[in-house]
Amino acid sequence: MSIDGISPRSVLDLVREPSVLIVEDDVEVATTLKRFIEKSGLKISWARDGAEAIQMKESMRPDVVLIDLSLPDTDGSQLVRRFADHKDCGIIVVSGRSDEVERVVSIELGADDYVTKPVPSLRELVARIRAVHRRSNRGAPAPVAAAPVAEAAPAAASALPAEVLLGTVLVDLRRRTATNAAGTAVHMTSAEFAALELLVGAAPQPVSREKLCSHALRRPYHAEDRGVDQLVLSLRRKLFADDSALSVIVSVRGQGYAISMDPELLVPKA
Repeated sequence: MSIDGISPRSVLDLVREPSVLIVEDDVEVATTLKRFIEKSGLKISWARDGAEAIQMKESMRPDVVLIDLSLPDTDGSQLVRRFADHKDCGIIVVSGRSDEVERVVSIELGADDYVTKPVPSLRELVARIRAVHRRSNRGAPAPVAAAPVAEAAPAAASALPAEVLLGTVLVDLRRRTATNAAGTAVHMTSAEFAALELLVGAAPQPVSREKLCSHALRRPYHAEDRGVDQLVLSLRRKLFADDSALSVIVSVRGQGYAISMDPELLVPKA
């Protein structure tokens, strides 16, 4: 079956497979990940510590980096922050630390996703790598990358305001930038912007966790999945310095999350 003369396989071929850098000091874990990811058709390199990861990232310019938090020469969270500041690759933390605080901190530092070791499904990990790559819009033609977002969003992109003022942070939805009252840029991950775009487009109606998970995190939602809650928590902490966060991005019992349309809190900019 084809769409406008293009077969499903040829459509997928239009999207370049991402190059991946694994930052992992455990040889057995790294070897297992490397073999499976290579078999899936992705180009992959391996760094054994933070210093080597920094050198290899600069030389190979990977599309996605998998970072272990426990490295022999540095805390992996420092790499997450450093690489996120460059804004030139997707970041997935692959760590044995399963504490929710670690997940939240990693996302706040700029990670796009968090996977706990031992990795429950290597096939799912590859799917997450591809999803992070698609969200970063690196290597994919615009028509192919844009279609899923347009279908998932409650409002067309053209219907969204160019800018909104959330608390004291000015968010430019077209340029995907955010600036606080002091004029300092507020770094947000591609997943955070995708969630915010979805919430603003639906306001004041709530957006379900299922839709937020599918649209922003690019994976199916499960009842035990805390990724959406962590994503919203990260948005609140980045956009608001006080308790007004709970009044702007509100939790709607049984329905998900919503943006408040209180004119004192959400001001569309001309």
